[in-house]
Parts: sequence; C-alpha cells; structure tokens
Amino acid sequence: MTDGPRNLSCPRLRSCVWRTAWWASLGFFLLAALAGENPVRYLRFDEVEETLRLNADSGLPGSEIKGSEAWDVWIRARDTEVRGRIDQGVEDSISNLILYGTSFTSLARVESVEFAATESGELRPATVARIHALALALAVSAKNERVRFVRDFLERKGIARKSIEAYFKENLGRFAAEQAAYQKKLQDAAQDRDPSAVYLARGTLFETRGLSVDTSLLPNFALEETLGAMLRKSALTAGSMRRIAVIGPGLDFTDKRDGYDFYPLQTLQPFAVLEAVARLQLGKAEDLEVVCLDVNPAVIAHIQKLAEGGRAGQPYTLQLPRDPRAEWSPEAISYWKGFGEILGSPRTPLPVPVSLGGVAIRAVAIRAPFAAHMQVYNANIVAETLDFPSGQGFDLMVATNVLVYYNRHEQALAMANIARMLNPGGIFLANNVLPAEHASELRYLGRRTTTFTPSGAYGDDVVVYRRR
Repeated sequence: MTDGPRNLSCPRLRSCVWRTAWWASLGFFLLAALAGENPVRYLRFDEVEETLRLNADSGLPGSEIKGSEAWDVWIRARDTEVRGRIDQGVEDSISNLILYGTSFTSLARVESVEFAATESGELRPATVARIHALALALAVSAKNERVRFVRDFLERKGIARKSIEAYFKENLGRFAAEQAAYQKKLQDAAQDRDPSAVYLARGTLFETRGLSVDTSLLPNFALEETLGAMLRKSALTAGSMRRIAVIGPGLDFTDKRDGYDFYPLQTLQPFAVLEAVARLQLGKAEDLEVVCLDVNPAVIAHIQKLAEGGRAGQPYTLQLPRDPRAEWSPEAISYWKGFGEILGSPRTPLPVPVSLGGVAIRAVAIRAPFAAHMQVYNANIVAETLDFPSGQGFDLMVATNVLVYYNRHEQALAMANIARMLNPGGIFLANNVLPAEHASELRYLGRRTTTFTPSGAYGDDVVVYRRR
C-alpha cells in the first residue's frame, strides 16, 4: 500500500488541515452563491475557427460552417440534439438493470446481452420473465433506489402502467440489436488490412447511441498507471497539479462486467482521479479541487447532493465489488484493495446477494472535506465552455468512455474546448483514439495500454495530450 501525503500522518496536524480545508471549501461555495452566475456558455466561432478549418473536408455536420452567425445557430441546435440522447441512455441503463439486476428479483441474471434475444430478434423467455419482475417491482419497491429511478423516469415519459412491459421489451430489443451491430462493426474493422482500423472504429463506436451514465472502477486504474508512467519519465513533476476536471463522471448503475445494483447509486471517477494525483504526489489531497462536467440531470443532482453532504460533515461511502471470475491481474487487484486509502477509511460493506455468490466486496467512506470539494456544472463538452482567469484553468482533464459518443468533428471541437480550459502545460487524458485534426494548442504525447487481466484480453488504452 502506498503511504498518504506526509503532512497528514500526525493526528493533530491532520485535524488542523481538515479545519483549513473545511473553511476553504465553505468559502468557495459562499463566493459562488454570492456571485449568482452560471459560468457555462456556448463556444464562440473564433474559439473553434481553427478546428472548423481543419475539418472542412470531413463532410461531417457543422464542418462546413464559415461564419459566426451560422456557428451560433448550429452549435445550439447540436447541443439540443446531444441532450436529446440522454433519455435513450437511461433506457439502455434500464435494459442493463433488467438483464443483470438482483435487487428486484431472485431470477437468474441473463448471461449477457447476446443471450437476451434470439438471432431473429425475439426476446428469450428468461429475458421476458425479468422484464415482468421489474414491472411488478415498480409498484412495491419503494426503498429500492434504482427501481424508484426507473419509476420516476417512466412517469416523466408518460408511460402508462399497462404499457410498461411492452415499453421495456421494445427498448431491450433495440438495445440488443445495437450491441450486435457494434460487435459487427468491430469485427469488420478487425478484417481490415489497416492495423489502426479497430482503434478508429472504437473511437466513434457510440456516436449515435444514447448517452450512458454507467461507470466502473478499472478505467481509473489505467489513468493512474498512465500518470505514474509520465511521472517516472519526468513528463510530470511533483506538486504540479491543483485543479482537475472530470468530463462525464457517470453513475454506477448496473452492468454485467463491473456493476451491480445491491448498493446505492454512486460516482467513482471524481474521487479516483483525485486520489491518483495525491498518491503520485502530483498535488496535495487537501489542496486539490475537482470540477465535474456532465449533461445528465441525474449525475449532476447526485454530485450536488454528495457535495452538500460533505459540507454538512457527512462522509461519502463507496461500495467496491469485484468478481474473482473476471480474473483481474495482480496489479488491478492491488489497485482495488488500495482504493480510498488516502481519501477515506474502511467501512463494513453491504452483504452480497446469494445469487452473486463469490463476488468480493469492500467499502470505503470518503472523508467529508473531499466530498465537499466536488463541484459540478451542466456543460456539454462539445458545445459549452467555462471561463477562468489566466492561470486558473485546469492542470488535468480526463474523459473516459465519453468522447466515443461523438463523431470525429465533434471530438475535435471538444478537444479545442479542452485546450482553452487547460492551463499551459496541463494534461488531457482520454481512453479512445482521437482525431489528428485538432487544435494546435494540444500536443499529442502518446498512448499507453494498461491490461486488467493476466492474458491481456481486457484493458484500456489511454491517450495523452499536453496543452502547449
């Protein structure tokens, strides 16, 4: 296990540090409240003109724009279109809950989305039975947070009770068909003679899919490994980071590989990145600020609530499951065992359902001041930006499993936006290949692969950019 920051090792000094951090946090939020202003605004034409010029021959929507008036109209319309995909992402999360959830039924989980339907697209009996189980739970499971989430969503959508199962079936059928199409796209790319074809296919794989809220732990392991490698190569220096932005932090809803639904909704990445920076001594934990950018109202509300709890002195408890059958590498297991050791303390985890026998779990309570330091803005990274005084931008920005939901032109726009929000020398990390036709302020440093299994079959590629 890695030791935490040295200046937190003495209990008396630690108490003083926490009091200082506490009042600093309160001061920041009081100033923000007094300001009463939303710092989020749309990108201006002059801020993306270079990107538009570089992508003018791409043929992608918006790349043909040559003036500020057309840009202002297009970017607002595109922002509306992107936000229109939020509900479809929620529907995908509900489909995952139907397939893999254990909190609302004792029925066996579906092995994977590939087994949810026949080749002709007809849902299998086991899938239909789980759909019926969730529909029944909606009427009685008042204490189940995810079931309440689904019920509230259906009410907002105006789905009548008698139509719920048909609605679930239609969405799950679409979801299964889309997943099959994604796999075929990757298989076709693998047959291409160009060795980069698979990376390119993965890079925009979900450009028309609903915006998912799901998140997981291991991509953060890849981020920490990448930062550590940069530090060892002197590409980073100790104490160089203070402000961090997490784009699309997400919520741990449920999915087959990494997520379950027997614990409350939670967000992982804001704390994972903060702890990685602190563990590597790139910044002091108590001095770091984390700003989250997201478009999903549920994610935004969750982070606002945890920050309010932190300011009220409440810790934020994370449940950290691990399925031994996934055959994580020793390094990945070590990361899981040490997660939270700097920011929090161990807690007794929630019991694992019998149907998930064999799943290991640990829990950690993140200390209140760290939760209190979390900030969140409703901002679309492709269309909207934040303004900061010179030198008060971000030293590190991360976007994992986010830009894959956009086409190459939109990714380039996001990169221009990220470049303007980074401090000079600041670092941007993502886990999918990004377009070469991007803002000149971002310099590509390379790509690093982190494997999560001994065989290397499961892992993540982190691409690294530095603001000039």
